[in-house]
Amino acid sequence: MTLTGWRAAGVAFVAGALAALAMPPLYWLPLAVVGVVVFVWLWETAPGPQSAFLRGWAWGIGHFAVGSYWILEAFSVPPAQYELLGPPIVAGLSVILGFFPGLAAGVARWAALRWPALAGRYRRLILLAIAWTLAEWLRGHVFTGYPWNPLGHVWAFATPLVQGAAVFGVYGLGAFSFLVLAAPTAGWRASVAALVTLGVAGAAGQAVIQPAAGDGPLVRIVQPNVAQSEKWRPDTRARHLAKLVEMSRRPGFDRLAAVIWPETAPPFIIEPGSPALDAMTSAVPPRGYLLTGAARGSGRREDGVWNSLLVIDRSGSIVAHYDKVHLVPLGEYIPFRKHLAPVSGFIGRGSFEEGENRVTLGVPGLPSFSPVICYEVIFPAAVTGPGERPRWLLNVTNDAWFGLSSGPFQHLASARLRAVEEGLPMIRAANTGVSAVIDAYGRVLASLDMMEEGIIDHPLPQAREPTPYGRWGDGMLLVVLALLGACLAVGRKRVGRTRV
Repeated sequence: MTLTGWRAAGVAFVAGALAALAMPPLYWLPLAVVGVVVFVWLWETAPGPQSAFLRGWAWGIGHFAVGSYWILEAFSVPPAQYELLGPPIVAGLSVILGFFPGLAAGVARWAALRWPALAGRYRRLILLAIAWTLAEWLRGHVFTGYPWNPLGHVWAFATPLVQGAAVFGVYGLGAFSFLVLAAPTAGWRASVAALVTLGVAGAAGQAVIQPAAGDGPLVRIVQPNVAQSEKWRPDTRARHLAKLVEMSRRPGFDRLAAVIWPETAPPFIIEPGSPALDAMTSAVPPRGYLLTGAARGSGRREDGVWNSLLVIDRSGSIVAHYDKVHLVPLGEYIPFRKHLAPVSGFIGRGSFEEGENRVTLGVPGLPSFSPVICYEVIFPAAVTGPGERPRWLLNVTNDAWFGLSSGPFQHLASARLRAVEEGLPMIRAANTGVSAVIDAYGRVLASLDMMEEGIIDHPLPQAREPTPYGRWGDGMLLVVLALLGACLAVGRKRVGRTRV
């Protein structure tokens, strides 16, 4: 059966939407197989590159509409409620992101028609996997990038299956994922080979994982579970800050090397002489530090405000800080806001200032660490500062904007993959969840669930030796693409010899 026109686009849209249900937190993996198999089938039956592109685009729109629905939640948070803006923005984002699967399909179709030897049953999958991987990488980099829900995340339910990210990164894992999920289109032999490969990958990943060891300094994660609609109200801010301090000082406080609060935890702008800073000092352990996300000001209104991570010592001094580098468009800054002041005012959100660069922070008594604030954790090869390798990663976030949707769980999966890629443990402090202690293999050793108030006391897990991906970043992706390209080249030579 061959579909054309709107029927093909409709089937593609549904297939992409189904594939999105294999992402966290559902992990309905059979639907990923269905979605990717239909993607390949529609590509094979497309009469030309343009048709393949449009079908891939429709697939991508369905995929990202379902995968990004959670963004709607942020537009209904009081007091700035803009529910009517949510659907068109999510739809527009889906159309933009859907372009990348479309690009992969269109380019691969053009190549298959240009070089017929590439269109064999096995080589077509390799060709599509190369195009898919390049398109995912582009999605993570073009226009500041948005690498949300890359295909490799479908394996995050099984920690051994994501260990390949330590070598090739999540984009390389995506290439492997595409080949495995699309294998049924190449026949039963390819399907059996995919299952065997999956088993070998799982066994190899399990063999790499070492027993959990956490003999580092003891840290406390505080998850206050404050609703976003309540957090910045003038009549509740002091109470929220007092709650953070009280939770920080619960039994065991004297043994801590650090207390860790989430992104923008104190509902005040923290600047020199801020009264809130005096109160926050009470949450600093006797021989440790308070590490907190905060809106940081310089004391000069014209300088603006930064979304920051502050390191505060027992004297109440800010001994180190990091200002968020990768801000969320429309969420944390309005593009061209100085030239579009009326639009910025209508949207009702101010803008944070952009930080200068990523950092690795070192203070006495704590192993060096690289902070990443909220959204920054979704970017592969961009979570550590320059220079000496840190010993751990710190992710502070506030997912209260997104309620009990899939967004916070998908965000957690990104954090776990960064830990695997870098071979570094990660401490994650979230306002409403999911707060977690993640080891260097991506295992969650301790956590607090969504909408749960509480603390986690846990020693810092150990770092692994530097991973290949941690050393060379996306240079390792070139290795994946070179290997796939070599398979294509070998296949073409064999076809040529057979015809002769």
